Amino acid sequence: MPSAQPSSPAPSAGELPSRAFAHPRAGAWFLAAFVLVLAGSGVHAFGLDRTWMMAVHAHAAGAVAATFWSCLTVAGLGWSALVILLAADRRSGALAATIVPSLVIGGLLAHVPKHLIAEPRPAATDIAPQLHVIGHAFTGAVSMPSGHALAAGAGAALLCTLAARTPVARVLIVVVAVLIAVSRVVVGAHWPGDVLVGAGLGLLAAAIVLALAAGRRTGAWYRWLAPRLRTCAGQRWIAAVELGVAAGLLSENTGYPAGVPMVWLLVAVAVISAGLRLVASRHAGEPVEAQDARAGLP
Repeated sequence: MPSAQPSSPAPSAGELPSRAFAHPRAGAWFLAAFVLVLAGSGVHAFGLDRTWMMAVHAHAAGAVAATFWSCLTVAGLGWSALVILLAADRRSGALAATIVPSLVIGGLLAHVPKHLIAEPRPAATDIAPQLHVIGHAFTGAVSMPSGHALAAGAGAALLCTLAARTPVARVLIVVVAVLIAVSRVVVGAHWPGDVLVGAGLGLLAAAIVLALAAGRRTGAWYRWLAPRLRTCAGQRWIAAVELGVAAGLLSENTGYPAGVPMVWLLVAVAVISAGLRLVASRHAGEPVEAQDARAGLP
């Protein structure tokens, strides 16, 4: 009688299996995305947005609270997400390889609904006088979904799947992502429903990218790119991108003066990460798989 085949071990951080949807966390992200989008749509449809918004803005935030929430909301910018994801990729190539498709898919999931739904922001409605807005009062009709919450959700899913190695690290990542999403309601930029839907779409974007990367046919780009990003040349390219992202973040008018400390913190992270990467690329040898990738081997 033939012996049973041993089960394949679950992929560790930075690894992706060979079949789409095979990653043990990809299905969880799809499910969580569905729940959040459904919840946010329900909050919006049943008129709970205003009730919850007024509850959050019942009292004005003090100086310390305003700085705290402003810093968190700045951490949800696209530039900020790039800084964090690139800095977290320490020569694995996994996170860096998924950034561009995540930006494309996340951008579509954010901007297409914004313009189709054209939901006014809270500060553009009749409850504006009752809001204690922190920072700039955004009034455009592009409230649904929240782009910051989407970036936080996508970034958290990618970090938990490809970088975090312990349950504690994953919990901390999720907590920070939730706080970033909540900050959009606290500063008065978004309705609660916008944030729930945005976070769900962020998880969806990450889940799609992970599923594509794990596919035998759809993951060819990932299997080609990730090993090349591990090479010394690839690390120098990432360092250059990090410095460019730092410059972009510095030039961004965030609309949150109290969030300047977070801007400088993230710029410092990007510059230090780029510097360490450049030094390491000068002194470290090529990983075997990176040498194979550069030679055009499978």
